[in-house]
This record gives sequence, C-alpha cells and structure tokens, in this order.
Amino acid sequence: MIIDKVSIDFDDHMSVLTGETGAGKSIIVDALGQLCGNRSSASLVRKGENKAIIEGVFSLTDNEKIANVLSELGMDVDDEIIITKEISSQGKSTIKMNYRPLTNAALKMLAPYLLHIHSQFETQSLFSLKNHIVLLDEYIGKDILPLKEQYLHSYKEMKSIEKEIRRIEEEEFSDEQIEYYEKQYNEIKDFSYTEESLQELENEADILKNYEQLHTHVHAIDQLLSSSDGAFEKIDATLHELDEIKDMDEYEEDYNNLYNLYYSLMDVHNHIIDTFGRYEFDEYRFNEVQEELYEISRLKNKYGYSLDDIYEARDTLKQKIDTAKNRDDVLMKLKQSLKSAKKKVEEDAMLLQNMRQQAAKQFEKDIKKELDDLYLPHAAFKVHFEKAAYTKAGGYDVIFMIRMNTGQSFAPLNESASGGELSRLMLAIKTITLKHSSLDTIIFDEVDTGVSGKVADAIGSKMEQLAQEKQVICITHLPQVAVHASHHFSILKQDKDGQTYSNTKLLDEEERINEIATMLSGDHITKEALDNARTLLKR
Repeated sequence: MIIDKVSIDFDDHMSVLTGETGAGKSIIVDALGQLCGNRSSASLVRKGENKAIIEGVFSLTDNEKIANVLSELGMDVDDEIIITKEISSQGKSTIKMNYRPLTNAALKMLAPYLLHIHSQFETQSLFSLKNHIVLLDEYIGKDILPLKEQYLHSYKEMKSIEKEIRRIEEEEFSDEQIEYYEKQYNEIKDFSYTEESLQELENEADILKNYEQLHTHVHAIDQLLSSSDGAFEKIDATLHELDEIKDMDEYEEDYNNLYNLYYSLMDVHNHIIDTFGRYEFDEYRFNEVQEELYEISRLKNKYGYSLDDIYEARDTLKQKIDTAKNRDDVLMKLKQSLKSAKKKVEEDAMLLQNMRQQAAKQFEKDIKKELDDLYLPHAAFKVHFEKAAYTKAGGYDVIFMIRMNTGQSFAPLNESASGGELSRLMLAIKTITLKHSSLDTIIFDEVDTGVSGKVADAIGSKMEQLAQEKQVICITHLPQVAVHASHHFSILKQDKDGQTYSNTKLLDEEERINEIATMLSGDHITKEALDNARTLLKR
C-alpha cells in the first residue's frame, strides 16, 4: 500500500503506535491480520509492484496449545516460528511457516494461539447474544473444556438418532424399492477384495497381457549371458587369464573382485530365469482376470471410487433392507435410544450450566471492579441465563445485562450501552479473560474511540496492567493512553518523488515528549503542551 519496506521489533510489555490519520498505523495491524489468515487482496500490494511480502517472527514460550496444533499439522515444535505470506499483484497468496508451505486453513488453526487482535468491530460483537456464552466460557478457561466435550458428544449422539428416525419415517419403502435394494445388495454382498489382493490381480493381468513380450526379453537376456559366446564364457576366460597373474600383488584384488562379480551375475541370471519360470500363459485365466478387474471397476464406478465405498454401500443397503422389513421394530428401538440420549443430554447440559452459573457470580464481581476502575462507578453487570432449545453450546442462552445508572433496570447490552460505554465494558471483559489465557500477544486497534480525559487514562492504565503479563500492542490517537506504554513507535507518512511512503520509528525520550505534545496540541507545539507531555510521562 504505502509501505516500501519496514521492520519492527516489538518488545515485552506495552508498545504504542501513534501518528496522524492515514499514516499507516492500521496497515501494521492489517499485516498482522494477514499472518493470522485474513483474506488477501490485490489492494494490499503497492501500486506498480509485483508483490507484497509480510513476515512475522514469533518467539514461543512453553505453550502446550501451540505445540499440539503444530504436532497436528506435522510441524516441528521449536522456540521460534517464522510465518511468511507473499501476496501477488493479482491478489493470490502463498504462505510458508519456517519456509515450508502452509495452507491458509492450517494458518487459521494456529493463529488464535499466537495473537489476538481486538478492534472496534469486535466491540460491536457484544451486541450479538451468541457471543456472550463464548466470552463467559473464555473467562472460565480450561476447567470447562471436559464438560463441553462430554456434552457435545451426547448432543451429537442425540441429533444423529433424531436424523435416523426422520430418515426412516420419511422414506418410502415400497415392494419395488425393497426389491431394488436387494438387487443392488446381492451384487456386492460377497465382495471381499482388499487393496493387496486387488494389486496382486492387477500385477497378474499385466504379466499375462505382456507375456509374449516378456518371453522375448527374458530369452534375449539368457542368450546374452549364457550362450557359447555370452558374457559368462567371456568373464570365465578373463578370470582364467587373471588367474595366471594373480600372484602379483597388484592383480590379486582385481581377480577377487571379478570372481565375486561373476557369481553375483550368475545369481541375477538365475533369479530372472526362475521368476519367468513361475509364469505360464493361460488364455482362459487371462480372460478370467480381465473380467474380474472389469467387474471391480464397474462396482467402484457405481458405488464410489474406492473399495471402502463399496463396503460402505453394502452396509447401507443391508441396513435399509433390514429397516424396510422390520420398520416398526427398528423405529421402536431408535425411539428408546433417543429417550436415553435425551436424558444424557439433559444431565450433561445441567453439569455445564451449573459450572457456568457458579462462574458467572465471580465474573459479575470482577467486571464490576473493572468498570469502577474505568469510571463507570454506577454501572452494574449481570449474567442472565434463559432456558432454550438444546444447541451445541448447551441448553441455556447467556445474555449479558447492564445497568448504567443507579435506579435503572437491567437491560441487554444492545439496548442500554453507548459506544464509549461499550468499549469500556469490552475492555473490562478482555482484561479479565485474556489475563489467564495461554495467548502471549494482544493488539488493541483504536478501541479507545469515543472517550477522552480521565477515561482514556483509565483505559491506558488497564492496558498497562495487562502488559505486565502479556505483550500488548496498542494503536491510539489519545495521549492519555500512549503515555502508559513502555515503547513508543511513531508512524510517519512522507512524500518523495511524487510517491507516498510510510515509515516507523522507535522514539527516544525527547522524541516521545514531542510526539505526546503534538497529540495534545496539534502541529504547532506550545511550551504548555511540552510541559504537559513531560508531566504525563513522569507519573
């Protein structure tokens, strides 16, 4: 886009990126998003260039989740991984990890454990009720995972039985249909080939098909080696001549080497002749093998593309025939199984719900404390549970309720919170949930929009607290947020030779004072702005 070449080394704790609108701050975040598997576009490539290259070097601590994903992808687990994405001017991209090709799907599996990008758009996701249960589970952490897996297994079992009941109830089993199934089943019921036996059959067909040509070549080999003027006679004569001079040390090794080669060649000859001797052309057998292979090919084309497909079709047909002939009994047994499956789902869902309700009490207290710190002292937060139809997530909907002022009633977030309040609430939730996660790097992309003054200072303070345990990268326009960073980068946009370029600079102490002063007073830096900047930075 507007970056020619830039390299940034983000350190521990909190780093802040500042600069005027359009300087390229968001491009840095977009680049990191590309390394997380975001969709590529030709617009990301600078005009007139053939490609854009983004490379991220991630230092890994002992992270079990990343190790598991890397192992699943067949990648080596190391202390450092390098992700490289190359985007062409046509918008196509290639991805590599440690310079080995990687699919975008694999990158998306890995990315959630490398970094988290929190943007204004994500804050709006609080309006979606389906995200509330996800955030609560993030707060609970790994303790809830066994219960979720147990419930999901029960839920899938129940849905599978329900699907089978619907299929049987909806399918027409006429006499003609049953007869059709039986006809198909009968042609594959005795099918018993394996990949190994099929390979042997194909090899036999090749030999029989090429028997005459094989005979010609084997006979020629035999003549070249064992005829009266063949290789064996000539080598034997050569050995005889060498035998006369082998007493000379210089020729003894040559004699021994040729002697060994002679008998090795005889072994090769014998193997060729013996192997061919096992073959015998039988036209009846040749036709039989050809017909057998044709029938296998026909069945594969009819029922699938592999032997496994044929076996699966056979089992399915057998099941349909049994179901058609014993429909009432099959349905009765399935409905009994469904009753047991539903009971198991109810039990597992209640275990899941009990953990969520218990955790919600502490979650509400923790959010309240964070909201107080973010200058929302009259706000109260509550997690509301509402019985609902069973889904993959459980049997209850989770709804975050908020009361912004004393005396008001609790209401869903999307009905009562303003933009600035919503940003603070989301920051409070993220501060709590991310603090205890295995994620190492968190990026805040202008999440402080719509606030200023002491509220901005409180947001910066929250990020600084989180940065004691995580690597935090923040893009902001607010000096009250920027002063909380340990490292300050300025994004500069410059015009050169009719082109616009964006560069990044790590600021020293004096440069940082000037940057904060600029954020306070604009391009014309006053003495008061400089003094104010020094005061903010010295706190």
